[in-house]
Amino acid sequence: MVFHVEQITTGPIETNTYILSQENGKCIIFDPSSGCEDVLEYIKSNKLTPEAICITHAHFDHCMGIPEIEKKYPGITIWIHPYDKPMLMDSDFNGSYMIGRKFSYNGQLHELHEGKITIGSFIFTVLHIPGHSPGGVAFIIDNFCFSGDSLFAGSVGRTDFPGCDGPALFKNIKDKLFALPDNTIVYSGHGGRTTIGREKRSNPFFR
Repeated sequence: MVFHVEQITTGPIETNTYILSQENGKCIIFDPSSGCEDVLEYIKSNKLTPEAICITHAHFDHCMGIPEIEKKYPGITIWIHPYDKPMLMDSDFNGSYMIGRKFSYNGQLHELHEGKITIGSFIFTVLHIPGHSPGGVAFIIDNFCFSGDSLFAGSVGRTDFPGCDGPALFKNIKDKLFALPDNTIVYSGHGGRTTIGREKRSNPFFR
């Protein structure tokens, strides 16, 4: 199976929204922030069929675009770890109040749990990476890792928000993400992509 990853910057703080597609035209949307016009245009122009929205964690900048996607594709499934459901449904907890918007989502949700999972036409390994949020996850498929805000190129996610746990984040990165093959490409929630090998060698938080 050949996969393609398209990175599109969305929202008020330049969140990476990813579109993972395969040769049959099916795709998954990861972490849509607000302002998804380019996301929808890419899907339309490439004749893709979105099967699901996958949320790595429920901070506002990774989920505010859900209603925009749903409006265009009614019935699309939304996947999130159960520990982050309360955050998705509470604007005070997901941080949207900080940008003067009270975003919450109360639609139907499908729960993610650690391990193998089939979402539409895609088979992922889900890793539970609490620390930046209680229900933070990473999605692994082929040699791709969608890490959300857990691991960045040369950095890690913030741990000063409600529900964060710094020691847990570092432990889960080392025990789970760094256990992936060195050539695994990491697609983070912000900034450029990196690899597991590069972060093991040079990430200053793990020297």
